[in-house]
Amino acid sequence: MKLNTFIMLLRDLLSCGVYFVGDKESDVVSVAEKINPNGLSEEYTQAGISSFISEMKDSTFYEIINALGERLFMFRLDEGVVIIGPYLKRTIDDKEIARRMLNNKVPSQLFNVLKSQYLECAVLDSYNIRNTVSSCISAYHEGEIRSYEYIKINHFETPSLISVPNESSDKLYEHIYKKYEIENDLLYKIEHGLVDELQESAHNMAALGASGSEFDYFSQHPKEAMASLRAMVRVVAVRAGLSIVTVDEILSKYTNLMREAKTTAESVKLIEAFQIEMTQAIRDYRLHVPQCSPFMKRVTEYIILNYNTDLTLSGLANRFRISPSYLSHTFKREIDKGVQEFIEEIRISNACHFIENTDMSISQVGYAVGYLDSNYFTKVFKKIKKMTPREYRENVSKQ
Repeated sequence: MKLNTFIMLLRDLLSCGVYFVGDKESDVVSVAEKINPNGLSEEYTQAGISSFISEMKDSTFYEIINALGERLFMFRLDEGVVIIGPYLKRTIDDKEIARRMLNNKVPSQLFNVLKSQYLECAVLDSYNIRNTVSSCISAYHEGEIRSYEYIKINHFETPSLISVPNESSDKLYEHIYKKYEIENDLLYKIEHGLVDELQESAHNMAALGASGSEFDYFSQHPKEAMASLRAMVRVVAVRAGLSIVTVDEILSKYTNLMREAKTTAESVKLIEAFQIEMTQAIRDYRLHVPQCSPFMKRVTEYIILNYNTDLTLSGLANRFRISPSYLSHTFKREIDKGVQEFIEEIRISNACHFIENTDMSISQVGYAVGYLDSNYFTKVFKKIKKMTPREYRENVSKQ
């Protein structure tokens, strides 16, 4: 078995990060960035990992637990070291996160950052890891059985050196729980596609500490806040049914936009836009996408995200590298409607949203959802809604 195959096998079996550190310092740097992306763990820094590796013995399994309760499983293999993790022994709720923050003197404004870090961790038992690793090592060495000693190193109670403002535990808890309630409300609305109800929750989230205190996280630390929000929204979006491909497309888009943002105000607006776009994608997915194959899920989600662009059967077929006839046949079989019919339904659904919630003219609404010809937009709208866009607006205004 080749080393790359060994690493991939462990990664698949454990559903956790698995890395190989060779004799290059760049290997340690790369791994440290992956297992300690926010720099909250003193033990999992480049220097900490390098120091520990230099002390490791052969034929020994090491489980290292940092002060925040995150774990790494490490052992020597050939001329390098395999690192598995970070992972947790059990899931951690918000009260436990708050307790660990207080014990380690982590500033409470980093609550969302630490929570997203925990969400990214797999939940594993060291006994199962040892059995899995031992079996894979035997396969790697073509059936040779090797005995490994197991050593656990627990730094769980090690105090953190992260600076913290001088305030009481009660105040820290009070703010953490307030953020928890507002954050949960926001994530619930995103997960369920509640676009119309999102604004109030997003405003509450952004208004935390609006008095200018150190907890004014969104306005004073928008890029860090966005990183935390991305991690949490990724979890609820996938749970809502969106494919990882679609979720990553939206995440990548706003990651790049945040990187290019020049002002704090611009960054805060991007955070709001990100929440809205992800919620709209989930809403449209729930409204229009039935149970279908993973491939067709990607096609329908692409249409939902790009409904206002020039979408055609041939263009979609070319993008997904299949023939137009095959796409048309498969779409009809799985979605129970034609490609063009599906596109029109998505566009008109969004047009209704614009009519109900904005003062845009009918021609502006048509253009916004992908129709350059306002007369054709009216024709399609009437076919689907049994009334013109203008009649629809009048009905809405009477309600």
